[in-house]
Amino acid sequence: MENTLKELIKDASAIDEIQLAEISGKLWEIGSLEEIKENTSQELFYLHVAVNMIGNWKGEGWWCIICEHADLVPYIPETLEKLNLPELKDAFESIVKLFPEYTVFKSDDALYYDICNFLQSASLKVTDERLNSITKDKRREMVKQVRQNVDKLDTLTLPIWVEDAECNGWKTVAEYISSNLK
Repeated sequence: MENTLKELIKDASAIDEIQLAEISGKLWEIGSLEEIKENTSQELFYLHVAVNMIGNWKGEGWWCIICEHADLVPYIPETLEKLNLPELKDAFESIVKLFPEYTVFKSDDALYYDICNFLQSASLKVTDERLNSITKDKRREMVKQVRQNVDKLDTLTLPIWVEDAECNGWKTVAEYISSNLK
């Protein structure tokens, strides 16, 4: 498989959502995000993150991306920067900053799911003692802040990536591809 954006895409104007999903699917065959990053160009790697980020947002929203696709989280701010979406980047980072400092954004990690549950609802039980040592009032405030920030991020994202937006919500990706094919 080709490992640069220019090898895979010759004409940005001809690319569509199905082709982007196919490219991303082929990249997932390489392995984990870290393996993909090591075996592709930087431009192609960020395209892959963008396709997964936008596709998952369209299906399930930001909170699901954060909770169910944790491996993407560390790469999202830079990807949003590459897509020239500084407001989304700032709003996303405001959510990530609410996570405890010992958080490791790793899918299929019991502690990570515990942290997500902790931040999702003050009534969900968690097992980590560090989380359980936080007072109920403090936890309620943290949950409130997370919800407010996720709502803000979804509100900012909606006009850009919704299905009836320009290029079916993929305009920023098309522009990213065009700028990297020059």
